[in-house]
Amino acid sequence: MRPALLAPLAILALAAPAQAAGRIADPVATEMSVTTPDGFVIKGTLTLPPAKRNVPVVILAHQFGSDRSGWAPLTEALHTRGIGTLAIDLRGHGASTQKNGTEVKITSDFAASAKAVGFDQIPSDLGLAAAWLRKQHGVDGRRIGLAGASVGAFSVLLAEPRVHPIAVLSLSPAGNVAFGDRALDEAKAAILKGGAPVLVMAAQNDKGAYDNAEAVKGLPGVDVLTSEGKAHGFDFFKDRVDTMAVFFGEYLTYHHLGQSYARPAKEAAPKPAETPSGDGSN
Repeated sequence: MRPALLAPLAILALAAPAQAAGRIADPVATEMSVTTPDGFVIKGTLTLPPAKRNVPVVILAHQFGSDRSGWAPLTEALHTRGIGTLAIDLRGHGASTQKNGTEVKITSDFAASAKAVGFDQIPSDLGLAAAWLRKQHGVDGRRIGLAGASVGAFSVLLAEPRVHPIAVLSLSPAGNVAFGDRALDEAKAAILKGGAPVLVMAAQNDKGAYDNAEAVKGLPGVDVLTSEGKAHGFDFFKDRVDTMAVFFGEYLTYHHLGQSYARPAKEAAPKPAETPSGDGSN
């Protein structure tokens, strides 16, 4: 049986690891470069906080039209909790635009870019990144998390059986068209096969992402937080960074150490806070 969310996120947000406050040394960054079977060179940055032992790491897949730098609010929150990050540029984005020696980049057209660049291969790219990650010094390969936004969020759901994470965060899962007619069924199957706890965030007026969130809501181990408005992907950072960091902290640190937080007797589960409006784009 897959684990349920171990404690209400509102309570956990008050419980950042005590050692984070006393950390002085800066995180150490290492550049990643892996080549996919179809010839794309995928670039990324592995950042590890200083630690006396191997640390857990979250692999980050950004949204369409962005790059790895878009994760900065979350990476900072994770590093202070002793969790490393591997932020990658998805194929066709940022520094990941070389395919067999030729530059292949996205355009402003999502559907055309998905076909030209091969967004359906992103889950496989994440599997390659995870394999590279587990070979790096200072990384605890048993404690890997996955996080994605928009098309990256849909990709991390599909990638779960390849990566074998112990926790998955999906911000506004969208871009189904990039993954074929059976994309949602395949995502559900991947969630069930992967078996990791999944936290999905979506806004009620962000139709595609909200519909996907509702579709996976009843699956074992899936927690869905919805909010008013149309915030999409990185738009959730303004009010929910602590929630995201605490989610990973619970599964990648406390849960691993056999520790958890109990909800006080008769305390109700927290209600999701309203999220500011966004543009709802992929």
